[in-house]
Amino acid sequence: MKSPEQWLVRHITRTVRRSLVGPEQRWVFEQPPQGWTPPPVNRTSLYLHVPFCRHFCPYCPYTKVPYREALLEPYTRAAIAEVDWWADRIGPAEITSIYIGGGTPTLALDSVARVLMHVRKRFHLTGDICIETNPADVNDETVKRLHDLDVALVSLGVQSFQARNLAVIGRTYQPDIAERALALLAESGFSSVNVDLMFALPHQTAEDVSADLCRAVQLGADQITTYPLFTFPYTSVGEYLRLKAVRMPNLHMRKAHYRMINQWCTEHGFERVSVWGFKRGGIPRYSSVTRDGYIGIGPGSGSHLPDGFVLNTFDLNSWIDAMDNGRMAIALRIPFADKMPGWWWLYWRFYDTRIPLGAIDGILGHDTPKVRRWLRVVEKIGLAVRNDEYLELTEPGAFWLHLAQNYFALNYVNTLWTQARREPWPKEVFI
Repeated sequence: MKSPEQWLVRHITRTVRRSLVGPEQRWVFEQPPQGWTPPPVNRTSLYLHVPFCRHFCPYCPYTKVPYREALLEPYTRAAIAEVDWWADRIGPAEITSIYIGGGTPTLALDSVARVLMHVRKRFHLTGDICIETNPADVNDETVKRLHDLDVALVSLGVQSFQARNLAVIGRTYQPDIAERALALLAESGFSSVNVDLMFALPHQTAEDVSADLCRAVQLGADQITTYPLFTFPYTSVGEYLRLKAVRMPNLHMRKAHYRMINQWCTEHGFERVSVWGFKRGGIPRYSSVTRDGYIGIGPGSGSHLPDGFVLNTFDLNSWIDAMDNGRMAIALRIPFADKMPGWWWLYWRFYDTRIPLGAIDGILGHDTPKVRRWLRVVEKIGLAVRNDEYLELTEPGAFWLHLAQNYFALNYVNTLWTQARREPWPKEVFI
């Protein structure tokens, strides 16, 4: 049964969606129709999902399975087959970036190497390769292997350099492990090293967050991604927090921490490059999500195509079986009505916190007047300011967008992923 708050969010969501995108867009994921095939694509990005983990963090919602060496060969074989599946249908597209996430991708670098080799064979790779890793998995051999794979950007999931905060989120290593891992990555010649840090954790103070930011920069991080503790019904985090008698932080605490992070980053020469992310200098921007199009390889991977969004089955065995038998691993698809691609683009420009005003006419078309009216309101109430050809979110604007993501965008993800985790091949999911 939905709470009054959930009903209110659902009602507001439907009203806003209908007002912006129109009634033609159906907000339902369904099994792809018989004979469906993705449209040709000239340029796109690629996401490779590696689901293996040795330890499961209770706050992590992504598709993951316990690491077992026996699973590596079936996984690799299926991932290579999926690369072929996409190449056979969309053509030899230019791949402008590769993002490798998980799970813990560095647990399966032999597999990653074989898949990347096949990507290069079937596509035209022109962009950077980015990879996630965890502190306990970083050593000299890991660094060597990453350079052998031509990885340019590395993201280290530190979350906190303080033992009590690591314990709250179920991390089993001590801070010195994270410190050594970050220092090693920072001195190893990558184009950029990003650090993930969490804020607004239970009993965490603003001073704790500031200390984590300082330590990350002292150890060599040139990008920082900060985010609060999210809860999803399909993760173990809810049960974990109940067992620990921990309450989620209130709005005041979250806002105070976010304001402090923005102020600290400004004072230390970091610019905001997304709602969550900050970088320093002219290094390439690390981002796991802000790509205008991408294809997904692996269980639970999504793909953003010109005609809509598709999602692979979350179940590892079902995904492997589909690939081994020449079938499509895509479980769900939501086609885009005519207006939806433009609004999707605008949503991610808000996530970037910079909206290029000159591009709106060509992308939003007939909806341009409506968009400009909305943007004028956003500017008038102080959530954004004009800067040359861009409308840039202010710190309050970025915070309220982050909060809206919690209540609306993550609500869609929650609904979709809950069903996708229950059934390998759901018939339909309304969001």
